[in-house]
Amino acid sequence: MICENCKERNATSFCQIKINGKIVQKYLCGQCRSVLVSDDEISVNPQFRIKNQFCHNCGTTLKDFIASGYVGCEHCYSEFEPVIKQALKGVQKNQTHQGKVPTRFAKKQEILQLEELLDKAMQNQDLMQVNRLSIRLKNLKGGNDD
Repeated sequence: MICENCKERNATSFCQIKINGKIVQKYLCGQCRSVLVSDDEISVNPQFRIKNQFCHNCGTTLKDFIASGYVGCEHCYSEFEPVIKQALKGVQKNQTHQGKVPTRFAKKQEILQLEELLDKAMQNQDLMQVNRLSIRLKNLKGGNDD
């Protein structure tokens, strides 16, 4: 369907606009919608306020996303990134996926992480940290737990 305002781009959203006290229903593209429709400021939680926005690709609004928990397309993730990050903080320990490691590989992964930290500590010339990490690595590689 073509945008009823510009008659050039594909319509991505259906809007009810109040013009001179009369409600008009229109199919609009993302650009025309951003010009014609000014959504109120909404509150995701008391400390996090954001102006309501929409996805320029599919037209899903932030209000729709918050109400349903579903995005309309893959571009919504970048459009609503601050809200998604805030929601992840409340649900998970971390915003990035760490994954689970089989127990037989956990020791190898810990050794690799400690070696990376040791390299950074050496670059920063943090001798105390280098000493601590070296002892920990020696214990892990030798089969000793601390």
